[in-house]
Amino acid sequence: MDERVRRRMAFIGIVIVGLFGALFTRLWYLQVLETEQFAAAAESNQVRIIITPPTRGRILDRHGVVLADNVRTGVVTYDHSRYSEQHTEAVLTELADLLDVPAARLSQGFADQRTHPLAPKVVATGLDEDGLLRVAERSIAGVEARWDWVRVYPQNEVGAHIVGYVGAMSERQHRELIDDGYLPYERVGRAGIEGLFEAELHGEPGRTKLEVDRQDRVQRILADVPPEPGHDIVLSIDVELQAAAESYLRQGLISARKTVSEDSGFFYPALTGAAVVMDVRNGDVLAMVSHPTYDPTWMVEGLSLAEYRSVFENPYAPGALNNLAVQGTYSPGSVFKPVTALAGLDAGLISPRAAFHDVGYYRIPDARGCTGRCTFFNADRAALGTLDLSGALTRSSDAYFYKVSDDLFWIDGPEQWAIQDMARSLGFGSPTGVQLPFEKSGRVPDGDVKQTLFELSPEAYNPYDEPARWFPGDNINTGIGQGLVAVTPMQLANAYATMANGGTLFSPNIVEAVVSRRAESFGEPVLTFEPRVLDVVDFPGGSAVVREGLSNVTNSRLRGTAAKAFEGYDHAGYPVSGKTGTAQAQGLNAVLRRKKEDTAVFVAWAPSHDPRYAVAVVMEEAGYGGEAAAPVARRILEAVRAYEQRWPEPQIAFSPPQPECPEVPEALRGDPAFLGYVPEGCPWGIQLPRANTPSDADGDGIPDVDQIEGALPANAQRRREALRRNQTRRREALRRNQTRRREAQRRNQTRRRGALIRAGAGS
Repeated sequence: MDERVRRRMAFIGIVIVGLFGALFTRLWYLQVLETEQFAAAAESNQVRIIITPPTRGRILDRHGVVLADNVRTGVVTYDHSRYSEQHTEAVLTELADLLDVPAARLSQGFADQRTHPLAPKVVATGLDEDGLLRVAERSIAGVEARWDWVRVYPQNEVGAHIVGYVGAMSERQHRELIDDGYLPYERVGRAGIEGLFEAELHGEPGRTKLEVDRQDRVQRILADVPPEPGHDIVLSIDVELQAAAESYLRQGLISARKTVSEDSGFFYPALTGAAVVMDVRNGDVLAMVSHPTYDPTWMVEGLSLAEYRSVFENPYAPGALNNLAVQGTYSPGSVFKPVTALAGLDAGLISPRAAFHDVGYYRIPDARGCTGRCTFFNADRAALGTLDLSGALTRSSDAYFYKVSDDLFWIDGPEQWAIQDMARSLGFGSPTGVQLPFEKSGRVPDGDVKQTLFELSPEAYNPYDEPARWFPGDNINTGIGQGLVAVTPMQLANAYATMANGGTLFSPNIVEAVVSRRAESFGEPVLTFEPRVLDVVDFPGGSAVVREGLSNVTNSRLRGTAAKAFEGYDHAGYPVSGKTGTAQAQGLNAVLRRKKEDTAVFVAWAPSHDPRYAVAVVMEEAGYGGEAAAPVARRILEAVRAYEQRWPEPQIAFSPPQPECPEVPEALRGDPAFLGYVPEGCPWGIQLPRANTPSDADGDGIPDVDQIEGALPANAQRRREALRRNQTRRREALRRNQTRRREAQRRNQTRRRGALIRAGAGS
């Protein structure tokens, strides 16, 4: 019996020791191994962190006019994700009674599908102190009433596509920004400058660390870091010029809608368009217009159903949120002809003063074995008579440029792609780099581009299953800005600015500076955007004749294609050089279900003799460039002149680069072998052949390669070939240098942008 008792006592002792051992082991684990975790948990029960959102930076025009600002107002938010639909309906009904507004209006904030589904919704704004107190006193579950800064746009729709707008975070933005200190209900940039410069505009949130007791009463402040306001963004645009350009484009579209198309017999739809004004001396964008437009204020707190439909579902205002100046791509039509003219001069194919007989069409010679479409007519089949290069641009002779483009196609060498090379050197086919999101590259077509388009989208580009190789007709269409050519209005303005200033290709600036609003550095520039030179184009000899032809486009005496639009204009005081374009549009009008009407285009610079500003106007389905786009450009140019008088500044004149004169023995100067290869302005000059010379046997004024080869003596041909090889080598070296410069500049811009973003995130 005693033995059993001893065993029981021993067993009980072992159990007790085991229990205490487990208890002490657990205590050691909690106190030693898990000390940090439980300390943090304890601190979280005693510490509260209050995040204070910063004041968003403003957006200003170049003279300090406010385009985007903040006002203090009362807002009410509701965290609907935590409650049932029945509770939400009851909350909205109660709030509607408190604020004396319809419940349907309060529920509009729930309709924005672009915001994060779990984020609190703003249901009311613009409340005064009494309104906030009425809501706060009710202590409604899920409802918060507070003071907040609300974004306002004092200029309303003026510059909307540039400025952009703020709105509730999307799901992607919610994932990316919450960890950076953003609050779920904050409004963030969603488009334009507001979106692209979000990091700079937002600022740094403040953080206050409080010690609280169990009843959540504040005991003391452990740390207090005030918010740092966002930086101001100063744009290059002038708000008055911007408003004028928007008004003139809108009026021009309305006027075009009252005009009947000669081709279809219908009124022109003329629903959309774009315009750009830029300083040719430094690349500053002074105005950028896209129509239709919208009021950014609508987007801040969500849209009513009527507003939503007017922006997103209005067939008569399609794509109102798209900035057509950088996102719209169009066939440029005849405004592309100066590119072809410069290409022909660069290839030595054009004699600028030689006579060309425009009979209303151009036919590919039978000797070239044309099997498809062989005859190409002027737009109205009119015979324009005898023209030189200047007259061909002034009168917009399609036949002249058909001939140039066809002759270039048949050259066996790099000159075959002279049009494409010149277009790329003027900035077509790649983004300009202006500081706006979603800029399109456009398209400069060649054999590779055509094949790629045919393979990727045969329904759109090759519905008849044609061969993908590059034909003479492709080059001919490219030469007059048709076919597969696609450009943006921004590219057009930039290319003409390059021609105007003598060859300096800028990356346009629409942002001048990022300016600090922080106390220690208030008003100081954080970042400035100096003129950014992408390239310097070496224009060929004879380019002065191209400028001459463009200067006569508005001249009635010389029957320029824009003469009617510029009747009564002050040519002596502010002369204009420009080019009209009427481009055929592909496809059907989505609303009217009929073939699209022509796109009206006009691009110009002024003053002609001392270029300072370039203007590009593109109006979709608005008819002829000289009748629809040129009048709009005229009024914009008049506004530009008024702008100059309003803001006088030192005039900076670019001097066109002097031509490089090749070393040619005196005995050979004037030899037909050097036709077209000797730049104008060389000290010894050259006697350019007129029509019916041995190098122009058919009298068309544009020497054919095959005719030149047969007409020259053998030694002259050898000299010509040597000169051609030298020029080819120089041209290829120049292209390589240009490519390297562009790649280096893109890398620098990427690094600078990355550094700026990191600086904004870390400051």
